[in-house]
Amino acid sequence: MKITNEYGIDLPLAVWLLQDGYKSGAADAPPGELLSVTTLMKPTRQLILQRKVDMTQETMDISEMVAARMGHGLHDSIERAWTEGNWQAAMRKLHYSQKVIDKIRINPKKEDLQPDDIPIYLEHRGFKKFEDIVVTGQLDFLIGKAYRDFKSTSTFAWTSGSKDGDYILQGSLYRWLLPEMIQDDVMRIEFLFTDWLKYRAKVDPKYPQTKVAHREFPLMSIKETEDWLKNKLSNIRTNARLSQDKMVQCTDKELWRQADSYKYYADPATATSGGRCTKRFDSPTDAQIHLQTKGKGIVVKDPGEVKACMYCPAFTVCEQRKNYFKDDGSPA
Repeated sequence: MKITNEYGIDLPLAVWLLQDGYKSGAADAPPGELLSVTTLMKPTRQLILQRKVDMTQETMDISEMVAARMGHGLHDSIERAWTEGNWQAAMRKLHYSQKVIDKIRINPKKEDLQPDDIPIYLEHRGFKKFEDIVVTGQLDFLIGKAYRDFKSTSTFAWTSGSKDGDYILQGSLYRWLLPEMIQDDVMRIEFLFTDWLKYRAKVDPKYPQTKVAHREFPLMSIKETEDWLKNKLSNIRTNARLSQDKMVQCTDKELWRQADSYKYYADPATATSGGRCTKRFDSPTDAQIHLQTKGKGIVVKDPGEVKACMYCPAFTVCEQRKNYFKDDGSPA
């Protein structure tokens, strides 16, 4: 892949952005095709088509790497706090007893654990052979038998619940992968919000009340998770043999499609010329009632915006994408 720096990001940050902290664990994996949990969670169409992209001809600007590097930086910082920092002093400040602190073991070997010990594992990678592939994944944080994951995200993920299903699936796949370690039926997501506003927290009880918060999610059973994995692999194999026009399409959820809206124009000519609408509605019924009340004008459906394509590695080769975007990224 060709790397550019079109916006002239300064050298200290440019070098940081170009550090690839991801370790696939391929060197330690058993024989077989290696697929990560995060890869398996991708849309089937994307997973198949991205392999057809000639990466030597692709270009990426380092400005597009900010989110990934900040996410990695967060996980790396949390890990170092426990492996290199004075976590014992931090726990004392949080009023944990010395008896509890003395039970903590960081990344211990299983054979070294005593019955009363509280193990904490960080960035632990696992491998598991399944059918004709090897599934791999790296959990963020395990305390005792309970899985934790850290998400740097917008408050919308909290208030809308739009990512809840993904969190549950990811945690369930990790438990399937590492059942001897993750034994609790509930996982916890630790949220660090990138757009948190103090005044919103004061007026909206459903808004996260602090910039850092957590929420618990029930995990799927081991059997449910394995059934999902079987179906996913079957779906991949079936669609990999098909031409694009017969291949499974990305769903509205996978496309990150926004909800449709309905524009009311008092003057139909304004709608024809692309002018600004008089009023916008989320419901077609509300828009039609308003139209009938006014006794004139027109209602135009505005399809919800598709966002995922612009971040998809299969953008250049995907035919479905052409329904929404031109090759240069402008709306189709």
